Amino acid sequence: MFRPAIACCAVLLLMAAVRADDAPPESKFTPLYNGKDLSGWQAKDGKIEGWKSDGELLSCTGSGGGWLRSEKQYSDFVLKLEFRIPAGGNSGVGLRFPLEGDPAHVGMEIQILDDDAPAYKNLVPAQYTGGIYYQAAAKRGHAKPPGEWNAYEITCRGPFIKIVLNGEVINEADADKYTKGEGGHLALADRPQVGYVGLQSHGSRVDFRNLQIRDLDTTTKSGLSYIDLVQGEGSVVPQGATVTVHYTGRLTSGKKFDSSRDRGETITFPLANVIRGWQEGIPGMKVGGRRKLVIPADLAYGERGHPPVIPANATLVFDVEVIAIK
Repeated sequence: MFRPAIACCAVLLLMAAVRADDAPPESKFTPLYNGKDLSGWQAKDGKIEGWKSDGELLSCTGSGGGWLRSEKQYSDFVLKLEFRIPAGGNSGVGLRFPLEGDPAHVGMEIQILDDDAPAYKNLVPAQYTGGIYYQAAAKRGHAKPPGEWNAYEITCRGPFIKIVLNGEVINEADADKYTKGEGGHLALADRPQVGYVGLQSHGSRVDFRNLQIRDLDTTTKSGLSYIDLVQGEGSVVPQGATVTVHYTGRLTSGKKFDSSRDRGETITFPLANVIRGWQEGIPGMKVGGRRKLVIPADLAYGERGHPPVIPANATLVFDVEVIAIK
């Protein structure tokens, strides 16, 4: 049984920690498009010439553009944008996808489609507007007709995905519960929770505007990022406590390397004996609380990694639930 979070290595040395509960004020929305050019964006699986900036509009001008992706990666966020498609239009919003592979199937694609076009009458339910492409269908009937502007608000918070279209919640999914991939694709439960955001070129012109994002993670001075998925109602974990937890650990690719939940047994340990990312990230949680930790390599296993399970210089993503404090 591999328990990387309590392995003994140099990074386990107790160091002055930044308390994870010393959270900064809530972040604000920031623009993803500057209204001038394509600064901050890069083409993936296509040509940047397939995309055009024109004042408030950021447009896919036709085929060949592949995906327009952000330069920065995001973990937990609220993404807002407006889109306008022509009759028969088809596009999508990519979430948390890596550099390699089709964003729709190795990350997530939130579908944009002219649902009522005859060409699309025989699609599977999760291929229509608001669906997590091929995996989780949305409620239909809330999209405006082709040629009119529609507004998405998409929230990614740990495994929880919420999609609001024109003010109506049309899709809510817990990715952890989607353990089988439809259509032979990777299951949502096994997809990354950190990655790029992007826009899809699918052959037709699509206009976007008012693209903005709000980062929901708190990042400490050491580089640890975290978000509380469940606040908890019990006692607060102090520095140096001995705690009982359930956890799941993944690489940023989404690959799971360890899970007490899968074994069906909790684990108890003093915080002084675990990796620094846990030393910093668990204090401040409450019993019953659940927190996602994104731990950079220098707060985990560094340049050496933990072969063969954890490669060198690996950022780790943990989902930790505090069961008890001793």
